[in-house]
Amino acid sequence: MQGNCILTSGLLFATLSLAIAKHKQSSFAKSCHPRGTLSQAVDMLYVKTARLKATIPEDSIKNIRLLKKKSKKLFMKNCRFQEQLLSFFMEDVFGQLQVRKEIQFVEEFHSLRQKLSRCISCASSAREMKSITRMKRTFYGIGNRGIYKAINELDILLSWIKQFLENIK
Repeated sequence: MQGNCILTSGLLFATLSLAIAKHKQSSFAKSCHPRGTLSQAVDMLYVKTARLKATIPEDSIKNIRLLKKKSKKLFMKNCRFQEQLLSFFMEDVFGQLQVRKEIQFVEEFHSLRQKLSRCISCASSAREMKSITRMKRTFYGIGNRGIYKAINELDILLSWIKQFLENIK
């Protein structure tokens, strides 16, 4: 059983590594996808998020939120925050998933992240924003339940992405 989890984790890590490598190769070809295409991708992720949430324990920590109202404001206005928040989900949350069924979900989320980054020009920064640092501290502070909390809040993040897309001119 433990060997199977390690093998599955390794497989997920390899998939993430390939997705990140693909992203770096294609980053010079910046071309924004039509808003309708991005919106459809978000809609598909909503459906797949519901399926993913059905496979994990319910979020039992009701007094803690990772994605707060203040974070939404940052997401709508700050491209560095957007990139760091999406990286948090890709690396910290999805990097800890241990079931093969989620690999397709992770790949589709990464694809959406890539498409969004083509629409927004943003100077990258090595410094992590304080709100992301606090979110990570909370995420890791609640142990394994942090994964369940983050996955249960995915629909919040997807609604932010959808709203952001509606505001792109």
